[in-house]
Amino acid sequence: MKSSKPENNTERVLLGKIVGAQGIRGEVKIYAFGDAPSDFTKYEKAFLVLRNEEKLVKIEKARIQGNLAVVKFVEIADRNAAEELRDAEVFVEAADLEELPEDTYYVRDLEGLCVIDDDTGEDVGVISEVIQNAAQDVYRIVLNAFGESEGKGKGKGKGKGEGGAQDDSGAPKEALVPAVKEFIKSVDLEAGTIRIHFIEGMR
Repeated sequence: MKSSKPENNTERVLLGKIVGAQGIRGEVKIYAFGDAPSDFTKYEKAFLVLRNEEKLVKIEKARIQGNLAVVKFVEIADRNAAEELRDAEVFVEAADLEELPEDTYYVRDLEGLCVIDDDTGEDVGVISEVIQNAAQDVYRIVLNAFGESEGKGKGKGKGKGEGGAQDDSGAPKEALVPAVKEFIKSVDLEAGTIRIHFIEGMR
């Protein structure tokens, strides 16, 4: 899950995005990032961010509809007001988050991890972004040129700047890895590393 820090420096985590209105009483449909539309039943308040404007809202009730959460905010009274929230990102404060199940992680914890090739032990790069979509998350990895990285791992080397691998256009060379057990072998947040099994052509 993506995180942000507003002006008061309180870290917030992105749970989903409003994709439309539901009914006539002000409910909204939210696409939940990750695998947890039920998250919206656990919180009392949220922060809506749309076009760089932020609105604090109270969650009156929430229910699950397929892979969407249908949420009623106290401040949103009718369908017109709900429609105006389309494309708003929905954040909650990190301090309000519940402990995640085993083998589940927040985006804020994954981005910056040093990537280790599980087969060779080579330090191959850093997770630069977690791409979230309807199928499964995908890890975008900035690859190293010389087996050095500046991720969260302890005792790492130069980093992903000038020493990083580049493609023919001079842009940093990247790999995209689906976040499935076939490829993701272990995550050690304390050490700041993630071990990945790469198949031919993946990097």
